Amino acid sequence: MPAKKAKKPSAKRPSRLRQAAKQVAVDADQVREDLNQLLRSLETLSVEALREVSERALALIAEKTGDEKRSLIGGVIGGAVSIGETVAGLFSRSGDAAPKKGRTRKVRKEAGA
Repeated sequence: MPAKKAKKPSAKRPSRLRQAAKQVAVDADQVREDLNQLLRSLETLSVEALREVSERALALIAEKTGDEKRSLIGGVIGGAVSIGETVAGLFSRSGDAAPKKGRTRKVRKEAGA
């Protein structure tokens, strides 16, 4: 009978999800540190320089907001195309629409009746 080989203890490798979670935490810490450093550096700037920073920040916000709006509109159009509908058809109301459901108003009876 051949001798049995002892099993090697398996070295547990962290799962990809755990590795990703750790990396996200490290990245978040680095972002916080960078942001704090940026904010501290603003304290030494002149008023004119702060205005320039503010104008650039507002321009970036407007640019990114525009990109978000464009991607939202693209998503709506893509969704409409995928279901075979036009964007106008998605948002228009036809005369055949079902009536709105809601509670009917109760009429109070007069005290003397």
